[in-house]
Amino acid sequence: MTGPGTNTYLLGNEEVAVLDPGPAIPAHIDAILETAGDRIRWIVCTHTHPDHSPAWQAIAAATGAEVIGASPADDMFQDDTFAPGRELRHDDMLVTPEFSLRAVHTPGHVSNHFCFFLEEEQMLFAGDHIMNGSTVVIVPPSGDMKAY
Repeated sequence: MTGPGTNTYLLGNEEVAVLDPGPAIPAHIDAILETAGDRIRWIVCTHTHPDHSPAWQAIAAATGAEVIGASPADDMFQDDTFAPGRELRHDDMLVTPEFSLRAVHTPGHVSNHFCFFLEEEQMLFAGDHIMNGSTVVIVPPSGDMKAY
């Protein structure tokens, strides 16, 4: 769905957060679990489009990780299975012994879109708020150019 693909990030060493678990493709899920399985504590989603969040279910079932994100505002092109244990709000923090991740609400592409700022590294994970080599698709009603 997203150009050459969606990036999934693993943050931390001892306790891991999976940022944007991606689509529910078995080989992708297996790669995440093989890399960090028993260390995964959190699953964090930038938004609930089918290329960003559906793998959350399999990873949460395998690890018991807390699911963090914002529920979809509508069902148009959304992962309607997404059920966060922690609903995000702007400026929420995930603070661990290894890193601090700040949620930045960035509607526009979709109303439940968040970017995440890794405080220690001063690094922004932009999800689909910014795309390399392309423009972002905005589909109303959840997507809204005025919200950018």
